[in-house]
Amino acid sequence: MLITINKKSYDSDDYTGKTDLLLENICCEFLNDDRFNFMDRLEFTFCYMIKIMEYITQNNYNPPYDFNELKNDRDKLELVIEQYKLTKYMVSGGPIAKKDYVKYLEDLEQYEVFSKDKAIMTMIDYKIARFSNEIFEEMGVKIIDRLDNGAVILQDMGLYKN
Repeated sequence: MLITINKKSYDSDDYTGKTDLLLENICCEFLNDDRFNFMDRLEFTFCYMIKIMEYITQNNYNPPYDFNELKNDRDKLELVIEQYKLTKYMVSGGPIAKKDYVKYLEDLEQYEVFSKDKAIMTMIDYKIARFSNEIFEEMGVKIIDRLDNGAVILQDMGLYKN
């Protein structure tokens, strides 16, 4: 089957045994569609993954949270990241699925692993761009200045909260 998104085509026959890679590419296309704001792209990606999970489970899948019931954008982003990881694990059928799910999640915490996933990197880039001040404040650090090379000057506030 030929799948076309944003004028880019994917032939599902090219992904035999690599369904997880097809999911990654499709989600990456959805997340990078500049015709919509990023939160709309996230919602569409989430709904797409829910449809996949419903298909896999024969309509016995209930996501733990409803995207539209979450109050803030950061929670919505976290929900989509977690749903993506679960969906990718479920569709993989290859080496990923041979791992225990907990082991798969532990491996994903390694930069060498998650940095190879274009969809996860797109969501992480957005998270850093939009929520870095908030994240650093939760760590008890204040961003004093941002340099042109992407570096930041930080001030330790000594107020780390977990």
